[in-house]
Amino acid sequence: MVKKYPEQGDIVTIEGVSHKLLVVSNQTFNGTGGIVVCPIVKNIEEGALHIPVDSARVKGTAVCEQLKFFQVKNRSFRVIDSISFFQVTDISDAIQGIFEFI
Repeated sequence: MVKKYPEQGDIVTIEGVSHKLLVVSNQTFNGTGGIVVCPIVKNIEEGALHIPVDSARVKGTAVCEQLKFFQVKNRSFRVIDSISFFQVTDISDAIQGIFEFI
């Protein structure tokens, strides 16, 4: 079955975008036809905002400070894999940390 919209934790490709992307927005938001993603890249140092991604098909680093919004309602995308709940939690915590006040 083809998904209408990606889910949180899915790794996707989007037409015209060179990097694989990790969906970090939740299902309620994604159901509106938009998604928030961060790129998955190779050859970047791990750090507080650079979290390793390790799935069956994709290995790299999620660059959490490079959040992007894509409207996938009318755009071609493909889900190629997904990451575990624990990896999603680590990445969500890093992203939330960007917006916290000290």
